[in-house]
This record gives sequence, structure tokens and C-alpha cells, in this order.
Amino acid sequence: MKKFVFANQLRGIAALLVVMTHYFGTFFAEQDLLAAKTFSPNLHLFKGAWVHLFELEYQGPFGVALFFLISGFVIPFSLKKSSTVGFLVNRVLRIFPTYACCLALGTLAVYASALYWNRPFSYDGKVLLSNALLVHNLLGQPSMDAVNWTLAIEIKFYLLAALGAGLVLRQSPVWLLAFLAAALGLTWHGAGDVAVATPLLMELNYIVFMLVGCIFHQHAMGIISTRALVVRTLLIVAVFSATWSMGPQQSQFPAVTRWYYCAYLVFGLCYALRERFRPVRLLDFLAAISYPLYCVHALFGYCALKILIDLGCRYGVAMLITLPCTFALAYAVHRTVETGSNALGRRWGAALSVRKMAAAAA
Repeated sequence: MKKFVFANQLRGIAALLVVMTHYFGTFFAEQDLLAAKTFSPNLHLFKGAWVHLFELEYQGPFGVALFFLISGFVIPFSLKKSSTVGFLVNRVLRIFPTYACCLALGTLAVYASALYWNRPFSYDGKVLLSNALLVHNLLGQPSMDAVNWTLAIEIKFYLLAALGAGLVLRQSPVWLLAFLAAALGLTWHGAGDVAVATPLLMELNYIVFMLVGCIFHQHAMGIISTRALVVRTLLIVAVFSATWSMGPQQSQFPAVTRWYYCAYLVFGLCYALRERFRPVRLLDFLAAISYPLYCVHALFGYCALKILIDLGCRYGVAMLITLPCTFALAYAVHRTVETGSNALGRRWGAALSVRKMAAAAA
């Protein structure tokens, strides 16, 4: 994996971009939504001219798109050395303990916010549990932090990858063409009267896009040629555009999807220059804490910023306090929960994959 330093560093950059778009953009643009999420009043804040220097239109979707591409690229590495059960156990321990910890910290922040603003804390056990298990959208429950929708997609991608592990690593494009055709057909048919179909169709858009990363993996492993890489990834991007333009999020096309195209081009450029990437302490640190940073920043940051502003801090001062605290929380979760659960996942996953590794060695 050393020669794929670029993917790890892009992960850190993507996390930082998402934090910036939420703290400098969403915090002002979605004040009604954040008031509801944090059980606080709408303060009707106005951002100063300097804030625009840190909040750019592309940051959120571009960062999320990079996350999806990186997942598609690296997941096949785990698939190759693990059994299906071992892979899924590894992924469960990679995702859920860290997210549950971050959600608990966010919930504490929201509870503190409700106390500070003298508002009722109205989340019940069903909302908390469905969010912790990342099935809230399938059960019609609200997202508590408005960022875990990407994790729900990741989980479904892992399940599909586990089911089609042998296909993803094959040179033949038949599996890819069949999946893309199915995605087009399902999106064309629409949700109908099945309520759960709407969020699933939305998630299917992103899973299609994640396949771009899988094709880059095939090329990196010498499974396909450069020409096949270009043709297949362009085909996936075309189908991704079609499913988005027909699906539940069609009103966002192409305003949002254009940033996914940009992420595809940037990822491709970094992949082409992958041999030139070297360890950079700051980028490697961001990459290391990227997952807990992504999970913990939203609820904690929104609550802290609003309370600090109400206490008399200017937004800039509140940000100078909140941002380092957010990074400190992410680092603490990384050093404790994430590191431990990842190690356990690797150990259990390897133990469950002994037969596969023995067969591969033979």
C-alpha cells in the first residue's frame, strides 16, 4: 500500500473539506435545520465577508466524492485477503464502534445544547439506535448529524462487494455492464409505492460512482489495461449521471454532480502521479483522524459555535476555539476507540479468513 500514499492523503484532504463546508457554509446557510438538530433557537446569523474565503461551493460534494472513490479503490485490497465473513467482520468493527462513540459525543453535545437553551431533548431510543446502526433512513427516522448518510451508503457498498468479491476482481467487464444496466433499470422504474425504495435509489447513485474506484484498483493490480481503465470509468460516470438525473435527487443535477466529475479527474490525476507522492506529516495526520473527524465534527461543532456566540464571542473567535477542540476530540477517538476496534477487526477478520489465505498460498 506504500505506493498508494496518494489515496490516504486524499482522504485527509476530503475530511478537512467537509469540515470546512459545514463550519463555514452550512452553519450559516441551514440555520433552521441546525436549530432543529441541536435543540437551539435560530440566531439568524450573518457571515462576514472573510468567511467566503473558507467556504467554497465545491468543498462538500467534492470531499464526499473523494471519500467514495477512495473506498472503491481500497476495499478490493481487503476482499482479496479475506473470506466473506472475515471481510464483513473487519468492516463492521471498522465502522460501527468509532461512529457509535462519535455519535455519543455528539448526542452529549446536543443534550448540553438543549439544557443551555432550555429546550426539550426530544430524541427517543428508536432515533438513537437507528442512527447508531445506520439504518435510520430505511426506518423513516431523521439523521441526527446529517453526515451519516454517507456511512449508510458505505455499509451497503461493503455488502455488495462481499457478495460479488469474485466478480470485482475479474478482468471481464460483464459484471460491470450487468450492474450498470440493473442500476439504470431500477432508477428508470422509480420508487413506485414502496417508501423504502426512494432512499435506496438515492444510495444506488453513489454506489455506482464508487465503482470508479474499483476499476482504478483493477488497473493498479494489472488486471486491466489503461485503455480499459479510461473506457470503463467514463462509462460508469455516464451511468452515474443518468441515474442521478432520473432518480430522487434529479433536482440537483448537474449542479452537484459536476463536483463529482471534478473529484474523478483529480483522483485520476493523483493516481497517474502516484509514484511521486511522499509522506507529509500534516496530510498523514489528517488521514489518520479523517474518519472520527468526519463523524464527530458536525453536532459538536454546531452546538459549540452557537453557545460560544451567544456567550459573546464573535464567530471568528468561536471558530478558533471550536476547531481545535474538534480536532482534539477526533484525535482522542482515533487513539482509543478507532485504533483498538481496527486492530480487533484485523485480528478477527484474519482468523476468519485463514482458510482463504491458506488456499491462496497453496
